[in-house]
Amino acid sequence: MPLELHPLQESDVGVAYELMWETFKPDIMGLMYPDGINDAVREWSNSKSLASWRKDPERYKKNKVIDTDLPDDDPFNKIVGVADWEFFPKYRSKEEREKSNAESEKDGLPPLLNETMMKDFMGQSGQAKEEQLGGKPFVYLHILATHPKHHRKGVGAMHLRWGFEQAEKLGLPVYLESSPIGRPLYERNGFEIKGWLPFDGREYGGEKELPHALMLRPAKGEVEAK
Repeated sequence: MPLELHPLQESDVGVAYELMWETFKPDIMGLMYPDGINDAVREWSNSKSLASWRKDPERYKKNKVIDTDLPDDDPFNKIVGVADWEFFPKYRSKEEREKSNAESEKDGLPPLLNETMMKDFMGQSGQAKEEQLGGKPFVYLHILATHPKHHRKGVGAMHLRWGFEQAEKLGLPVYLESSPIGRPLYERNGFEIKGWLPFDGREYGGEKELPHALMLRPAKGEVEAK
């Protein structure tokens, strides 16, 4: 099981989205797309991701972990985990933050989406991020997804180690919102719970609550990931 971390390539974006769907389908993405996803959803999501990445490659960093022991015909091209990071190395004014948010929302919403759920969740997370950080510089771990068949192999820790090293170079904290399943990994690696998103999936057709922890790893923490 030799695991290797590499930068994600543009040609990997489609596979990365499929992996995220498999990872988060039982929880947040299953609520977002209660009827599942189709090619129109994939095209919308992948095009938006690529456009943002191409426009600001210093802000958006995407990585993958591959398992070189997997067969060449593996449906995920040997990718077992992906991570999306955003870097905000300088202070941003309220006007700058509002402009950035408006830019990200200009394309509207993808097809098949549970719009009420998405707007409520994103509204909560955006407000929490504003309250926790405002315009302060930080590194944001937007997505960390490990395929369910490859849990407990150190995939997540490899992604965290890379992010910690980058944050250390910049002297910045790392911030994220964690679902219940990911929280133990983050707590083992120096993240502190700063608050909660009291999100209840049952209000949107789900079977359980889905509270998300607002977690911060202070600047100048340990680089070692466990």
